[in-house]
Amino acid sequence: MVQELDIELVNNQQQRQPCVLVLDASYSMLGTRIEQLNAGLKTFEQNIKDDDIAAERVQTMIIRCGGDVEVVSDWTDAENFDPPHLVAEGGTPLGEAVKRARDEIEQRKTDYRNAGVVYLRPWIFIISDGMPTDDNWKYEADELKKDENNNKYTTFTVAVDDGDVDILSKFSNRSVVHMKGIDFSKMFVWLSKSMKMASRKVDDSETTNLPPVDWSSV
Repeated sequence: MVQELDIELVNNQQQRQPCVLVLDASYSMLGTRIEQLNAGLKTFEQNIKDDDIAAERVQTMIIRCGGDVEVVSDWTDAENFDPPHLVAEGGTPLGEAVKRARDEIEQRKTDYRNAGVVYLRPWIFIISDGMPTDDNWKYEADELKKDENNNKYTTFTVAVDDGDVDILSKFSNRSVVHMKGIDFSKMFVWLSKSMKMASRKVDDSETTNLPPVDWSSV
Protein backbone atom coordinates (compact mmCIF):
# COMPACT_ATOMS: atom_id res chain seq x y z
CA MET A 1 0.00 0.00 0.00
CA VAL A 2 2.82 2.45 0.86
CA GLN A 3 4.41 1.86 -2.55
CA GLU A 4 1.11 2.49 -4.33
CA LEU A 5 0.55 5.77 -2.47
CA ASP A 6 4.09 6.92 -3.23
CA ILE A 7 3.45 6.26 -6.92
CA GLU A 8 0.35 8.46 -6.72
CA LEU A 9 2.45 11.33 -5.44
CA VAL A 10 5.18 10.78 -8.01
CA ASN A 11 2.80 10.49 -10.97
CA ASN A 12 0.53 13.31 -9.85
CA GLN A 13 2.42 16.40 -8.71
CA GLN A 14 -0.75 18.47 -8.34
CA GLN A 15 -1.23 20.46 -5.15
CA ARG A 16 -3.17 18.38 -2.63
CA GLN A 17 -6.09 19.10 -0.29
CA PRO A 18 -6.00 16.30 2.32
CA CYS A 19 -9.08 15.35 4.31
CA VAL A 20 -9.48 12.74 7.07
CA LEU A 21 -12.98 11.43 7.79
CA VAL A 22 -13.35 10.14 11.36
CA LEU A 23 -16.54 8.09 11.24
CA ASP A 24 -18.44 6.72 14.22
CA ALA A 25 -19.22 3.07 13.49
CA SER A 26 -20.01 2.07 17.05
CA TYR A 27 -22.87 -0.22 18.09
CA SER A 28 -25.26 2.73 18.46
CA MET A 29 -24.99 3.25 14.68
CA LEU A 30 -26.35 -0.24 14.00
CA GLY A 31 -29.18 -0.59 11.49
CA THR A 32 -30.46 2.27 9.38
CA ARG A 33 -27.78 4.71 10.56
CA ILE A 34 -24.83 2.66 9.35
CA GLU A 35 -26.67 1.78 6.14
CA GLN A 36 -27.26 5.46 5.43
CA LEU A 37 -23.64 6.29 6.30
CA ASN A 38 -22.39 3.72 3.78
CA ALA A 39 -24.78 5.12 1.16
CA GLY A 40 -23.47 8.62 1.92
CA LEU A 41 -19.89 7.52 1.23
CA LYS A 42 -21.02 6.29 -2.19
CA THR A 43 -22.58 9.69 -2.83
CA PHE A 44 -19.33 11.40 -1.83
CA GLU A 45 -17.40 9.17 -4.25
CA GLN A 46 -19.67 10.00 -7.16
CA ASN A 47 -19.69 13.74 -6.53
CA ILE A 48 -15.98 14.20 -5.90
CA LYS A 49 -15.02 12.19 -8.99
CA ASP A 50 -17.29 14.32 -11.19
CA ASP A 51 -14.94 17.29 -10.76
CA ASP A 52 -11.67 16.93 -12.68
CA ILE A 53 -9.68 19.31 -10.48
CA ALA A 54 -10.92 17.89 -7.17
CA ALA A 55 -10.42 14.33 -8.43
CA GLU A 56 -6.69 15.02 -8.83
CA ARG A 57 -6.12 17.29 -5.84
CA VAL A 58 -8.28 15.98 -2.99
CA GLN A 59 -6.78 13.14 -0.96
CA THR A 60 -8.88 11.31 1.61
CA MET A 61 -8.35 8.92 4.48
CA ILE A 62 -11.16 7.25 6.44
CA ILE A 63 -10.72 6.24 10.07
CA ARG A 64 -13.36 3.96 11.53
CA CYS A 65 -14.22 4.50 15.20
CA GLY A 66 -16.17 1.54 16.53
CA GLY A 67 -14.91 -0.93 19.14
CA ASP A 68 -11.39 -0.10 18.01
CA VAL A 69 -9.79 2.47 15.71
CA GLU A 70 -8.91 1.40 12.18
CA VAL A 71 -7.82 3.07 8.96
CA VAL A 72 -10.32 1.50 6.56
CA SER A 73 -9.34 3.65 3.58
CA ASP A 74 -5.72 4.78 3.36
CA TRP A 75 -4.66 8.03 1.72
CA THR A 76 -5.83 8.06 -1.87
CA ASP A 77 -6.54 10.61 -4.56
CA ALA A 78 -10.26 11.22 -5.02
CA GLU A 79 -10.14 9.85 -8.56
CA ASN A 80 -9.12 6.45 -7.12
CA PHE A 81 -11.36 6.54 -4.04
CA ASP A 82 -13.26 3.31 -3.35
CA PRO A 83 -15.60 3.68 -0.35
CA PRO A 84 -15.16 1.06 2.39
CA HIS A 85 -18.16 -0.79 3.80
CA LEU A 86 -18.57 0.10 7.46
CA VAL A 87 -19.93 -2.33 10.05
CA ALA A 88 -21.32 -1.02 13.36
CA GLU A 89 -19.90 -2.59 16.52
CA GLY A 90 -18.36 -1.80 19.91
CA GLY A 91 -17.88 1.45 21.77
CA THR A 92 -16.78 4.91 20.61
CA PRO A 93 -13.03 5.52 21.21
CA LEU A 94 -13.26 8.99 19.70
CA GLY A 95 -10.21 10.37 21.49
CA GLU A 96 -8.05 7.56 20.12
CA ALA A 97 -9.52 8.07 16.64
CA VAL A 98 -8.73 11.78 16.72
CA LYS A 99 -5.15 11.11 17.83
CA ARG A 100 -4.77 8.65 14.95
CA ALA A 101 -6.06 11.31 12.55
CA ARG A 102 -3.55 13.86 13.83
CA ASP A 103 -0.67 11.37 13.58
CA GLU A 104 -1.64 10.31 10.06
CA ILE A 105 -1.86 13.92 8.90
CA GLU A 106 1.62 14.74 10.21
CA GLN A 107 3.03 11.68 8.43
CA ARG A 108 1.25 12.63 5.22
CA LYS A 109 2.73 16.14 5.39
CA THR A 110 6.17 14.53 5.53
CA ASP A 111 5.27 12.36 2.53
CA TYR A 112 4.19 15.43 0.57
CA ARG A 113 7.40 17.28 1.37
CA ASN A 114 9.54 14.28 0.44
CA ALA A 115 7.72 13.98 -2.88
CA GLY A 116 7.92 17.72 -3.57
CA VAL A 117 4.14 18.08 -3.50
CA VAL A 118 2.58 21.31 -2.24
CA TYR A 119 -0.43 20.88 0.06
CA LEU A 120 -3.18 22.99 1.60
CA ARG A 121 -4.22 22.92 5.24
CA PRO A 122 -5.74 19.47 5.94
CA TRP A 123 -9.33 18.98 7.04
CA ILE A 124 -10.56 16.65 9.77
CA PHE A 125 -14.24 15.80 9.50
CA ILE A 126 -15.72 14.06 12.57
CA ILE A 127 -19.15 12.41 12.47
CA SER A 128 -20.54 10.85 15.66
CA ASP A 129 -23.87 10.05 17.30
CA GLY A 130 -22.68 9.10 20.75
CA MET A 131 -20.51 9.71 23.77
CA PRO A 132 -16.78 8.88 23.65
CA THR A 133 -16.00 5.72 25.60
CA ASP A 134 -12.22 6.03 25.91
CA ASP A 135 -10.61 7.56 29.00
CA ASN A 136 -8.41 10.15 27.28
CA TRP A 137 -10.93 11.75 24.93
CA LYS A 138 -10.94 15.10 26.78
CA TYR A 139 -7.16 15.38 26.53
CA GLU A 140 -7.20 14.45 22.84
CA ALA A 141 -10.01 16.95 22.19
CA ASP A 142 -7.92 19.70 23.81
CA GLU A 143 -4.86 18.75 21.75
CA LEU A 144 -6.94 18.81 18.57
CA LYS A 145 -8.18 22.32 19.36
CA LYS A 146 -4.64 23.50 20.14
CA ASP A 147 -3.42 22.21 16.79
CA GLU A 148 -6.34 23.87 15.04
CA ASN A 149 -5.49 27.17 16.75
CA ASN A 150 -1.98 26.77 15.34
CA ASN A 151 -3.44 26.35 11.84
CA LYS A 152 -2.30 22.75 11.50
CA TYR A 153 -5.71 21.76 10.15
CA THR A 154 -9.36 22.73 10.03
CA THR A 155 -11.81 20.58 11.99
CA PHE A 156 -15.52 20.06 11.39
CA THR A 157 -17.81 18.13 13.77
CA VAL A 158 -21.21 16.67 12.94
CA ALA A 159 -23.68 15.37 15.53
CA VAL A 160 -25.97 12.63 14.21
CA ASP A 161 -29.56 12.45 15.46
CA ASP A 162 -29.40 12.74 19.26
CA GLY A 163 -25.61 13.10 19.33
CA ASP A 164 -24.22 15.13 22.23
CA VAL A 165 -23.49 18.57 20.73
CA ASP A 166 -21.83 19.81 23.93
CA ILE A 167 -19.28 17.00 23.92
CA LEU A 168 -18.57 17.24 20.21
CA SER A 169 -18.03 21.00 20.56
CA LYS A 170 -14.92 20.21 22.62
CA PHE A 171 -13.24 18.77 19.50
CA SER A 172 -13.36 21.89 17.32
CA ASN A 173 -13.33 25.66 17.41
CA ARG A 174 -16.12 25.63 14.86
CA SER A 175 -19.74 25.18 15.88
CA VAL A 176 -21.06 21.63 15.77
CA VAL A 177 -23.51 20.99 12.96
CA HIS A 178 -26.49 18.94 14.15
CA MET A 179 -27.55 16.76 11.26
CA LYS A 180 -31.21 16.69 10.28
CA GLY A 181 -32.30 13.04 10.52
CA ILE A 182 -29.91 10.40 9.17
CA ASP A 183 -29.81 11.24 5.47
CA PHE A 184 -26.03 11.27 5.14
CA SER A 185 -26.21 11.76 1.38
CA LYS A 186 -27.05 15.47 1.67
CA MET A 187 -24.18 15.97 4.09
CA PHE A 188 -21.70 14.22 1.79
CA VAL A 189 -22.91 16.25 -1.20
CA TRP A 190 -22.11 19.34 0.87
CA LEU A 191 -18.70 17.93 1.81
CA SER A 192 -17.82 17.12 -1.79
CA LYS A 193 -18.84 20.64 -2.89
CA SER A 194 -16.75 22.10 -0.08
CA MET A 195 -13.72 20.01 -1.02
CA LYS A 196 -14.09 21.07 -4.65
CA MET A 197 -13.98 24.72 -3.60
CA ALA A 198 -11.06 24.20 -1.22
CA SER A 199 -9.00 22.30 -3.78
CA ARG A 200 -9.06 25.30 -6.14
CA LYS A 201 -7.22 27.59 -3.74
CA VAL A 202 -3.70 28.69 -4.61
CA ASP A 203 -2.66 28.67 -0.94
CA ASP A 204 -4.11 28.88 2.57
CA SER A 205 -4.20 32.67 2.53
CA GLU A 206 -7.33 32.41 0.40
CA THR A 207 -10.69 32.00 2.12
CA THR A 208 -12.89 29.05 1.24
CA ASN A 209 -16.49 30.16 0.85
CA LEU A 210 -18.34 27.04 1.90
CA PRO A 211 -21.76 26.25 0.42
CA PRO A 212 -24.88 26.76 2.60
CA VAL A 213 -25.56 23.95 5.08
CA ASP A 214 -28.96 22.62 4.06
CA TRP A 215 -28.76 19.39 6.07
CA SER A 216 -28.75 20.87 9.59
CA SER A 217 -31.61 20.64 12.06
CA VAL A 218 -30.89 24.19 13.25
